[in-house]
Amino acid sequence: MTGRIAQFNAPVAEVPQSWQPNWNLSPGNRVLILRKLDNRLDCADVLWNLTPGWLRDLSRAPFSAQAEFLHDKPMFREPLVQRRCLLPVDGFYIWQQQGQRKQPWYLRQEQGGLALAGLWERYALDDGEYWDSCVLITAPAKGLPARLGERMPVTLNRAEQAIWLAAATAPSALQPLLLNADSQVRLMYPVNPAVSSPATQGPQCCNPTGHAVRLDDPIP
Repeated sequence: MTGRIAQFNAPVAEVPQSWQPNWNLSPGNRVLILRKLDNRLDCADVLWNLTPGWLRDLSRAPFSAQAEFLHDKPMFREPLVQRRCLLPVDGFYIWQQQGQRKQPWYLRQEQGGLALAGLWERYALDDGEYWDSCVLITAPAKGLPARLGERMPVTLNRAEQAIWLAAATAPSALQPLLLNADSQVRLMYPVNPAVSSPATQGPQCCNPTGHAVRLDDPIP
Protein backbone atom coordinates (compact mmCIF):
# COMPACT_ATOMS: atom_id res chain seq x y z
CA MET A 1 0.00 0.00 0.00
CA THR A 2 1.12 3.57 -0.63
CA GLY A 3 1.50 5.79 2.39
CA ARG A 4 4.46 7.74 1.12
CA ILE A 5 5.05 10.00 -1.90
CA ALA A 6 7.79 12.21 -3.32
CA GLN A 7 6.92 15.76 -4.31
CA PHE A 8 10.04 17.81 -5.02
CA ASN A 9 9.37 19.45 -8.38
CA ALA A 10 6.80 22.26 -8.48
CA PRO A 11 3.92 21.14 -10.73
CA VAL A 12 3.06 24.67 -11.86
CA ALA A 13 4.91 27.97 -12.11
CA GLU A 14 3.25 29.49 -9.05
CA VAL A 15 3.02 27.41 -5.89
CA PRO A 16 2.14 28.54 -2.35
CA GLN A 17 5.07 30.13 -0.54
CA SER A 18 4.63 27.66 2.31
CA TRP A 19 5.42 24.66 0.11
CA GLN A 20 8.69 22.82 0.60
CA PRO A 21 10.05 20.00 -1.60
CA ASN A 22 9.85 16.61 0.09
CA TRP A 23 11.37 13.32 -1.08
CA ASN A 24 9.63 11.18 1.58
CA LEU A 25 6.26 12.75 2.32
CA SER A 26 3.98 10.94 4.76
CA PRO A 27 0.32 11.42 5.78
CA GLY A 28 -0.29 14.16 8.30
CA ASN A 29 2.04 16.56 6.47
CA ARG A 30 1.35 19.27 3.90
CA VAL A 31 1.06 18.30 0.25
CA LEU A 32 0.38 20.21 -2.96
CA ILE A 33 -2.85 19.53 -4.81
CA LEU A 34 -4.34 20.81 -8.06
CA ARG A 35 -8.08 21.52 -8.19
CA LYS A 36 -10.61 23.59 -10.09
CA LEU A 37 -11.97 26.63 -8.24
CA ASP A 38 -14.22 29.13 -10.02
CA ASN A 39 -13.37 27.40 -13.29
CA ARG A 40 -9.63 27.99 -12.90
CA LEU A 41 -6.81 25.66 -11.90
CA ASP A 42 -5.75 26.26 -8.30
CA CYS A 43 -2.59 24.94 -6.65
CA ALA A 44 -2.98 24.63 -2.88
CA ASP A 45 -0.87 23.42 0.04
CA VAL A 46 -3.16 21.21 2.16
CA LEU A 47 -3.10 18.60 4.91
CA TRP A 48 -2.70 15.02 3.70
CA ASN A 49 -5.45 13.44 5.86
CA LEU A 50 -9.07 14.09 4.91
CA THR A 51 -10.90 16.15 7.56
CA PRO A 52 -14.53 16.92 6.68
CA GLY A 53 -16.20 19.65 8.68
CA TRP A 54 -18.24 17.23 10.80
CA LEU A 55 -15.24 15.16 11.89
CA ARG A 56 -14.44 15.64 15.59
CA ASP A 57 -11.92 12.84 16.15
CA LEU A 58 -9.11 13.92 13.84
CA SER A 59 -7.19 10.72 14.60
CA ARG A 60 -9.73 9.01 12.32
CA ALA A 61 -8.92 11.20 9.31
CA PRO A 62 -7.97 8.86 6.43
CA PHE A 63 -5.07 9.41 4.04
CA SER A 64 -6.40 7.03 1.37
CA ALA A 65 -9.75 5.87 0.04
CA GLN A 66 -10.62 2.82 -2.04
CA ALA A 67 -12.14 3.67 -5.41
CA GLU A 68 -14.59 0.77 -5.18
CA PHE A 69 -16.38 2.24 -2.15
CA LEU A 70 -16.39 6.01 -2.68
CA HIS A 71 -20.14 6.11 -3.39
CA ASP A 72 -20.89 3.99 -0.31
CA LYS A 73 -19.18 6.02 2.41
CA PRO A 74 -20.56 9.40 3.57
CA MET A 75 -17.04 10.76 4.14
CA PHE A 76 -16.25 10.41 0.43
CA ARG A 77 -19.62 10.63 -1.33
CA GLU A 78 -20.00 14.43 -1.40
CA PRO A 79 -16.37 15.34 -2.18
CA LEU A 80 -16.40 12.77 -4.99
CA VAL A 81 -19.12 14.80 -6.69
CA GLN A 82 -18.02 18.30 -5.69
CA ARG A 83 -14.36 18.40 -4.59
CA ARG A 84 -12.02 16.34 -6.75
CA CYS A 85 -8.32 17.05 -7.04
CA LEU A 86 -4.98 15.73 -8.24
CA LEU A 87 -1.87 15.11 -6.18
CA PRO A 88 1.03 15.91 -8.54
CA VAL A 89 4.01 13.78 -7.50
CA ASP A 90 7.43 12.87 -8.80
CA GLY A 91 6.87 9.30 -7.65
CA PHE A 92 5.55 7.15 -4.83
CA TYR A 93 6.66 4.24 -2.67
CA ILE A 94 5.24 0.74 -2.29
CA TRP A 95 6.51 -1.76 0.27
CA GLN A 96 6.93 -5.35 -0.96
CA GLN A 97 6.68 -8.16 1.56
CA GLN A 98 9.88 -10.24 1.46
CA GLY A 99 9.76 -12.92 4.12
CA GLN A 100 9.81 -11.23 7.51
CA ARG A 101 10.75 -7.81 6.11
CA LYS A 102 9.30 -5.23 3.76
CA GLN A 103 11.38 -3.73 0.97
CA PRO A 104 10.45 -0.20 -0.20
CA TRP A 105 10.32 0.42 -3.95
CA TYR A 106 10.12 3.79 -5.71
CA LEU A 107 7.76 4.00 -8.70
CA ARG A 108 7.71 6.76 -11.31
CA GLN A 109 7.54 7.74 -14.96
CA GLU A 110 10.63 7.54 -17.14
CA GLN A 111 10.42 11.34 -17.52
CA GLY A 112 8.19 13.81 -15.68
CA GLY A 113 5.77 13.26 -12.85
CA LEU A 114 2.55 11.44 -12.06
CA ALA A 115 -0.94 12.72 -11.23
CA LEU A 116 -2.71 10.83 -8.44
CA ALA A 117 -6.48 11.06 -8.15
CA GLY A 118 -7.68 12.59 -4.89
CA LEU A 119 -10.49 14.33 -3.04
CA TRP A 120 -10.29 17.47 -0.93
CA GLU A 121 -12.29 18.89 1.98
CA ARG A 122 -12.57 22.08 4.02
CA TYR A 123 -12.69 22.20 7.83
CA ALA A 124 -14.05 25.43 9.32
CA LEU A 125 -12.58 26.66 12.61
CA ASP A 126 -14.44 28.62 15.28
CA ASP A 127 -12.65 31.88 14.45
CA GLY A 128 -13.82 31.87 10.84
CA GLU A 129 -10.56 30.45 9.53
CA TYR A 130 -10.37 27.06 7.84
CA TRP A 131 -7.96 24.44 6.65
CA ASP A 132 -8.15 22.27 3.57
CA SER A 133 -7.18 18.63 3.42
CA CYS A 134 -7.04 15.77 0.95
CA VAL A 135 -7.08 12.01 0.52
CA LEU A 136 -5.55 9.98 -2.31
CA ILE A 137 -7.56 7.26 -4.05
CA THR A 138 -6.39 3.69 -4.52
CA ALA A 139 -7.52 0.88 -6.80
CA PRO A 140 -6.55 -2.75 -7.48
CA ALA A 141 -2.99 -2.77 -8.77
CA LYS A 142 -2.19 -3.04 -12.48
CA GLY A 143 1.03 -3.02 -14.48
CA LEU A 144 4.25 -2.57 -12.53
CA PRO A 145 2.58 -1.87 -9.15
CA ALA A 146 0.86 -5.28 -9.38
CA ARG A 147 4.29 -6.92 -9.15
CA LEU A 148 4.69 -5.49 -5.65
CA GLY A 149 1.27 -5.64 -4.03
CA GLU A 150 -2.50 -5.70 -4.38
CA ARG A 151 -3.26 -1.96 -4.51
CA MET A 152 -1.91 1.21 -6.08
CA PRO A 153 -2.72 4.92 -6.18
CA VAL A 154 -4.93 5.80 -9.14
CA THR A 155 -2.63 7.51 -11.68
CA LEU A 156 -4.39 9.41 -14.46
CA ASN A 157 -3.19 10.31 -17.93
CA ARG A 158 -3.74 13.83 -19.30
CA ALA A 159 -7.16 13.11 -20.79
CA GLU A 160 -8.33 11.40 -17.61
CA GLN A 161 -7.03 14.28 -15.49
CA ALA A 162 -9.17 16.75 -17.45
CA ILE A 163 -12.27 14.56 -17.05
CA TRP A 164 -11.60 14.05 -13.34
CA LEU A 165 -11.29 17.77 -12.60
CA ALA A 166 -14.16 18.94 -14.84
CA ALA A 167 -17.25 20.03 -12.93
CA ALA A 168 -19.41 18.86 -15.84
CA THR A 169 -18.34 15.22 -15.54
CA ALA A 170 -21.34 13.04 -14.63
CA PRO A 171 -21.05 11.49 -11.15
CA SER A 172 -21.87 8.08 -12.66
CA ALA A 173 -18.72 8.30 -14.81
CA LEU A 174 -16.29 8.92 -11.94
CA GLN A 175 -15.94 5.46 -10.45
CA PRO A 176 -15.48 3.74 -13.85
CA LEU A 177 -12.84 6.35 -14.69
CA LEU A 178 -10.88 5.46 -11.57
CA LEU A 179 -11.20 1.70 -11.88
CA ASN A 180 -10.45 1.58 -15.60
CA ALA A 181 -7.39 3.86 -15.46
CA ASP A 182 -4.15 2.09 -16.35
CA SER A 183 -1.09 2.58 -14.20
CA GLN A 184 1.10 5.39 -15.57
CA VAL A 185 4.16 3.97 -13.81
CA ARG A 186 6.91 3.07 -16.28
CA LEU A 187 9.87 2.45 -13.95
CA MET A 188 10.47 1.13 -10.44
CA TYR A 189 13.42 0.14 -8.32
CA PRO A 190 14.25 -0.77 -4.70
CA VAL A 191 15.45 1.98 -2.38
CA ASN A 192 17.12 2.12 1.01
CA PRO A 193 14.94 0.59 3.78
CA ALA A 194 15.67 3.74 5.80
CA VAL A 195 12.90 5.33 3.71
CA SER A 196 10.47 3.41 5.90
CA SER A 197 11.06 6.08 8.55
CA PRO A 198 9.37 9.41 7.72
CA ALA A 199 12.34 11.09 9.40
CA THR A 200 14.56 9.99 6.50
CA GLN A 201 14.67 12.95 4.12
CA GLY A 202 16.58 14.25 1.12
CA PRO A 203 17.13 13.34 -2.54
CA GLN A 204 18.89 10.11 -1.55
CA CYS A 205 15.47 8.67 -0.63
CA CYS A 206 14.77 8.16 -4.34
CA ASN A 207 18.16 6.66 -5.22
CA PRO A 208 18.09 3.04 -6.43
CA THR A 209 19.75 0.34 -4.35
CA GLY A 210 19.12 -2.46 -6.82
CA HIS A 211 18.10 -3.36 -10.37
CA ALA A 212 15.50 -1.11 -12.01
CA VAL A 213 12.43 -2.73 -13.57
CA ARG A 214 10.68 -1.23 -16.60
CA LEU A 215 7.20 -1.86 -17.89
CA ASP A 216 8.35 -3.99 -20.83
CA ASP A 217 10.75 -6.13 -18.75
CA PRO A 218 9.63 -9.77 -18.43
CA ILE A 219 8.20 -10.90 -15.13
CA PRO A 220 10.88 -12.98 -13.39
